[in-house]
Amino acid sequence: MLARMRNLAFAAAAGLLAFAPLAHAADTLIISTGLGQPHLWVAQHMNPFADAIEKGSNGEITFTRFYSGELTSVGRELDGLTSGTIDVAAPLLAPYHEGRFPLSDVTQLPAYGTTSPMVTRAFQKLLDSDVKLSNGKTFYEYEIADKGIRVWALGATAPYSISTTSKVLKEPEDFKGVPLRAGAALHTIVVEKLGATPVTLPGPQAYEALSRGTIEGIIIAISDWPSYSIEQLLRHTITDVSIGHWESYLAISNEAWDGLTDEQKKLFDETARKIALQNAQVWEDNVEVVKKKSMEEYNGQFTPIGQLSPAMQQHVAKAAADTWKTWIEKTEAAGHPARDTAKLYAQFIIEEGGKLPEGVAEYLGL
Repeated sequence: MLARMRNLAFAAAAGLLAFAPLAHAADTLIISTGLGQPHLWVAQHMNPFADAIEKGSNGEITFTRFYSGELTSVGRELDGLTSGTIDVAAPLLAPYHEGRFPLSDVTQLPAYGTTSPMVTRAFQKLLDSDVKLSNGKTFYEYEIADKGIRVWALGATAPYSISTTSKVLKEPEDFKGVPLRAGAALHTIVVEKLGATPVTLPGPQAYEALSRGTIEGIIIAISDWPSYSIEQLLRHTITDVSIGHWESYLAISNEAWDGLTDEQKKLFDETARKIALQNAQVWEDNVEVVKKKSMEEYNGQFTPIGQLSPAMQQHVAKAAADTWKTWIEKTEAAGHPARDTAKLYAQFIIEEGGKLPEGVAEYLGL
């Protein structure tokens, strides 16, 4: 089974110990996240997943849980898995692993009419697809297979929106020089195409940057505002155009996976897929909850893109389409099959009922 003994160095949450040895109990997996417990990928994904596995296995599998980077920080999850420090990363945030998951940003490409469940299903289809990309490998073979892990889609975040503290973005020129937070390389492209100034920083630093005026706004999912306590700072949001969705992985090391029985592997796979879709629905439902609180308590204003001027609508649409082209061309230039990946993902998004920015389908040859 899974009985192993090993020493694990971890920062104690209470600050009582800098390092401590930990015995790895029989049938117990170490599951870790770099995120805090209030985050929807923890409270509504990691914990429900672990609970379901423990229950579904009748206690044959249990988890020792670590939160808030106690064992592995954001962007170090893959190292934790391959070194044996942890067995399961929930989540493994691929965009923070610079250069190691070059195609996984594909869900951050802008679209219209997408929801969290739609993107979750589309991304899992991409992982499951047997379509060979231009290099002769499937998406999973290219992006995951050689990294010593097995992965499943998370519940995708709600659509990323453009939000500001005081600056009202009504016309294209209003973007000029405005410092906006971009959480990933692909979002940097979007911000640049809009004419604003990208400031790259992780979510936990958003509150301080917004409150100090280091940034004027942010590209992030509305339902993620409470995770970083920024709902009290943001006043103006453009909605109904998705600046993509942040997707990533629930990951288990090959070593831990190989220690499971066939029945346990089946339970793991089925549970991962089920919990991802449940989590996606929470992300989606929470948008209206956060919007209501913002409007009632902080005078937040939410403006659908369709209510802005034709010039503004065209400006955002062109920025969205240009982002697809720039990401594909930059990633292809680095030697990765981005065009085939984007085309396959776009097909899945269209199947789910989403719409591509004008000109993207033609560019992809769909």
